Amino acid sequence: MMAVQKYVVVIAGIAIIAGCQGDRKETATKGRVVVLVSESVAPLLQDEEKTFEELYPDAHVDLVVTTARDAIAKFFNVESLKVIVSSRPLNQEERNAASKFGLKFGEYVMAVDAVAIIANIENPVTRFRTTQLDSILNGSVTRWDKVDAEKKFSGQIELCFPSRNAGTYEVVASTICKGRELAKPVQQVSSSPEMVHFVINHSRALGIVGLNWLNQNHNKDKLRVMELADPNAPDSLGTRSKYFSPHQAYVYQKYYPLAHEVVIYSRADIYNVGAGFLTFITSAPGQKIVLNDGLVPATMPVRLVQLTNRGL
Repeated sequence: MMAVQKYVVVIAGIAIIAGCQGDRKETATKGRVVVLVSESVAPLLQDEEKTFEELYPDAHVDLVVTTARDAIAKFFNVESLKVIVSSRPLNQEERNAASKFGLKFGEYVMAVDAVAIIANIENPVTRFRTTQLDSILNGSVTRWDKVDAEKKFSGQIELCFPSRNAGTYEVVASTICKGRELAKPVQQVSSSPEMVHFVINHSRALGIVGLNWLNQNHNKDKLRVMELADPNAPDSLGTRSKYFSPHQAYVYQKYYPLAHEVVIYSRADIYNVGAGFLTFITSAPGQKIVLNDGLVPATMPVRLVQLTNRGL
């Protein structure tokens, strides 16, 4: 309760600052704003929106779900779009474009998410080295018996990917495949629920999905979530060749190799509800929602409980 009360003061402060910019009808807690959000973190932003609007009934956030690349492109080109939430930071090419055209914006890391590698529960394979996963994703290895002959699991690997514009695709392509495109999949899907549905119904499928959707899915017991080991992990981590699941604690410790930041981008001249919503997400109450959704908060301390080396 104390955290919420403290936050209300912050929002009020924004409203006062906004009022100093002229006689505006909208403030940080009154009005309407459109926010584009990456599909892979849509459940989290829907939870943030619900709580924010309950606290401030005169504030309305219209979430538009899209891909990370589409959200960034529209942010660059549509002046009326003030806020987006991207499941990945801007890449160097995008930063160069922003600099070239003089686009000024704020950048706020709100959470750390992860991409989970998922297979059908009938699949006996439970783990990959990142180098091994690279060979699968780039099409060099196409059969399950070539992955782990001891498991006696054969058949074609049925890759299922999201759009190339999706943040999860771009994170995997840049982190595992070092910027190379992934192989042509057996199935391409337009949403995370479609991804989960395909993998559940195809015993030899392999897919990728954001941790946010995985935590929200009631059928996750029908999926096998792969552990990953990075043989090239920095010595400072002490985790080289050790296997980790996309558990919240391992994402926080940077042990799991497919962790990535979720970033809010806002225009420099933002004074409306978008400013209030941004401030709420990065405040203690907003970060508690991040924690409860299974992601790692970016702006509040994280307490790890019973994290040991057993089973690593």
